[in-house]
Amino acid sequence: MDHDDCIPDTFSTDRLWKPSRLFLDPSSYESLLFAPLQLDIPSIKFDHPYAPKEPLDRDLRLPDLDAFEFGPLPELESLDQASFSTDAPPTEPEDDIWEIAIELGPADKDSQFFTWEAFENEKHQERYTPYISESGPEAYDAALLSETNDNEDAVTGRILRGDTLLHSLWNLGLGRSSLLFNFNRKLRTFVPAIHDGRASGTSLESAQSLINQFILTGNTFLYLRSFVARTFASATSIPARVALATCVSTILSTFEDHLGRHSQNIRSLLQLQRLFSKSREVLVYVARLVDAVKHAKTNEHLSSIIHHRVLEIEDGDRDLRRLATQILLRVAAPSLEIIGEWIGIRKEDETVPVTRRGAFVFDDSPEGNASSECTYYPEMMPRFVSPEDGNVIFETGNSLRFLKLHHPEHPLACVEKFGIHPPQLEWRFAWEDIEAVSTKAKIYEEDLRRAIQDFSGGTARELQGTRQPHASSASNTSIENTTPTDIAKYIEEMVQLFDQAPKHSSDTLPDELQLLIEHIVSDGSTTEPSRLSSFSPPLSLTSTLSFNPLLAAQAKLVNATTLRLFFRSHRLRLHLSLQRQYHLLGDGVFSSRLASALFDPERETAARRNGIIRSGVDMGLQLGARSDWPPASSELRLALTGVLSESYYESALYFSTQATTCGEVRTRAEKDELPGQLNFAIRTLTDLEMEKCKDPDSLYALDFLRLQYVPPSPLNLIITNRTLEKYDDIFKFLLRLLRMLFVVSHLPRQYPDTESRFFRMEAHHFITAISSYIFQTGIAEHWHNFETFITTVETQLQEEDSASELGTRVKEGLESLKSAHEQCLEGIMFSLLLRRRQKRVMLLLEEIFDHILLFAKWQNQNQRGEIEEGRESVKDLYAKLRGKIKVYISVIKGLVGKKGYGKGRGSSEENSLERLGVLLEMNGYYGRGS
Repeated sequence: MDHDDCIPDTFSTDRLWKPSRLFLDPSSYESLLFAPLQLDIPSIKFDHPYAPKEPLDRDLRLPDLDAFEFGPLPELESLDQASFSTDAPPTEPEDDIWEIAIELGPADKDSQFFTWEAFENEKHQERYTPYISESGPEAYDAALLSETNDNEDAVTGRILRGDTLLHSLWNLGLGRSSLLFNFNRKLRTFVPAIHDGRASGTSLESAQSLINQFILTGNTFLYLRSFVARTFASATSIPARVALATCVSTILSTFEDHLGRHSQNIRSLLQLQRLFSKSREVLVYVARLVDAVKHAKTNEHLSSIIHHRVLEIEDGDRDLRRLATQILLRVAAPSLEIIGEWIGIRKEDETVPVTRRGAFVFDDSPEGNASSECTYYPEMMPRFVSPEDGNVIFETGNSLRFLKLHHPEHPLACVEKFGIHPPQLEWRFAWEDIEAVSTKAKIYEEDLRRAIQDFSGGTARELQGTRQPHASSASNTSIENTTPTDIAKYIEEMVQLFDQAPKHSSDTLPDELQLLIEHIVSDGSTTEPSRLSSFSPPLSLTSTLSFNPLLAAQAKLVNATTLRLFFRSHRLRLHLSLQRQYHLLGDGVFSSRLASALFDPERETAARRNGIIRSGVDMGLQLGARSDWPPASSELRLALTGVLSESYYESALYFSTQATTCGEVRTRAEKDELPGQLNFAIRTLTDLEMEKCKDPDSLYALDFLRLQYVPPSPLNLIITNRTLEKYDDIFKFLLRLLRMLFVVSHLPRQYPDTESRFFRMEAHHFITAISSYIFQTGIAEHWHNFETFITTVETQLQEEDSASELGTRVKEGLESLKSAHEQCLEGIMFSLLLRRRQKRVMLLLEEIFDHILLFAKWQNQNQRGEIEEGRESVKDLYAKLRGKIKVYISVIKGLVGKKGYGKGRGSSEENSLERLGVLLEMNGYYGRGS
């Protein structure tokens, strides 16, 4: 086989350089793709009428000038001869080109325009569009009718007149009944008079969808209008609800005005739908706000709900956000007015005080009681007020209430008398508006500070006295200078004013809410107010940024003023020291006299005995040496007469107050009543507690005795009823401890048995250690810290006075003093194990006290020769005492290591129990066993 005839490998690349055997000679090849160019024009078949019919060499040849069909060209005249004549040609009437144009008609009247299809085919006939929607509403209606004829289940609906439908839908959108739509009171919605009515050119489904949109708008419009009517007609509507109804009324009237102005321009359903689209969105949002607050009973609750709804759309539609903030401003106004009245920047309604309006502050005491305490309810404060600002508001108003009661002539109590006009609380949302509020607060603070300093310096009354006569004299001179002509002119102007037609406020001065609604419904075509387009902080911070400058300025000046008056005019330091001296047994002379009057058996008894006249001098109750108990009220008076008064008027506290009263000499009659009406009284007890008090040998025998102290107004703002209850609990425990100290110190020192000696020694050590810890650590340290705080405040006040400043260095107020006082007592109760959670430890301590009192009772019986039958032995009692003391010490050590009690927790009260453990067992006596 010939090698050339072999079929080579298809995928081989060895012979790629050889040409194919099928490749012909290029010179003999006649291309099938590109035919050779034919220059013979007649052989080219052109269908165009202007195509050449002869060969190109003939058709493109230029014509002979001599044989040109237009003939030879005329010869030109000589250039030397004049080509124009100076003789004027006869004038002929010129042709009017505009008349000719009118006669000829349009320039393209004989022109024929072709489509591409007609250009290619002269017999082409233009077809109509195949889309029914472009063929007019009649074609669409005919198509629906044909479909109905073919399909019996198809429903096309009845065609309504276009103008009637447009007018009815427009009224429906405004919540009004019309020819085609009526309001069904039973269903509480609009229903169409023709249920299958539709517009020409629309399907029944699309027509019903559009009608449903307008039914929703109409129902919403009617719902809002009904809410406005109900709110205005109700006598129990709260101010915030009335403010919301006013906003809704403004929105509805603005919508009606806008839609009425554009109603004449509506020619189609699409235009009508576009006109109501933005209004529907706004109305639905406002209806949701109204529905959300329907159960709100207070101004604060209602405004808090609106504020929460505003925060929800902070990142949503900007127009709705602006609308919601404007509504929030008006709804929150009643709450802000109450806050302004409470803190003194707004004149208070004297007929109904703030404390009687069910707001965030309440006073349930009888009206006119100057020593009453106001209670703060944080849950009644609007949610847009932060908890910190809420506390500042309450503290400022509470201090201002004291000023109005006790210093009514002070500038803070009557700012209007000093020509000061405080700004009101304004809620602003733009940065520039917030800065303007801060500027107003600074100006007000400077004016008020200047008035307070003038008042404190004694010049305020002179200034006030010179202002009022000046104003009255000016008014008198103006009246005197008035002539009859001026009066007649004034009357004439007033008559002309009353004769004028009334002007609608909505046409003259539209408020910001109206402008905003106009801007929203006009799709931004109107000029947007600059305040709406300004940059604003987050809505959650705007309330704090808006309120805090004015609140801080008012609180600063009120605190600085009230602290000075409390320390200097009302002697707060004296009354606090009085509690330390008597309730906390800080006066050793008083403690000694009280113990002697209550427990000393060598004193003359105050009990009434037949045939014996009581002397009334150095008499006592002899608790522990008598069997009848409790004593009568006459016995208490005789035993405790003079204990308090003699202790007070001989104390250093009294002489320190005398040194500051310019050497006034007070007679003994003026000394009968102690500060705060301090005296002994009977504590109110339950039946069970009274049963315990009837046993003179029990630990609870003196629980009926208490110290009665009534803080003079306004010191009740610092020494509150709550703190007095804590003082009473501490005094009751200290009275028990005072009894235990007296008992162990008067136990016999000689005993016939070893157990009695050990019992007396360990009982004395335990009571002495406990009392040393309580008086030196549990009470003294906490009170020292409190006194240091008070001294620091007084020093800063003196520094401000020296520098002629006010409210610059002292940031504390009455609430700070009250909190420090309560914290001091809480620390004392913690160290003394008087807290409720420490009750089990206190019960263990009371059991130890009971064992010691029982042992003292046995010793008294032994001295009198009385021995009870069946009593346990001293050895058993000593074993019980020792066991209880060991358990108590182990409990104290366990509390030291517990959370909140151990070392390194950062407060003195947490380390104090460790000191008690060391005092009770310094040498590990109880840890070595029995």
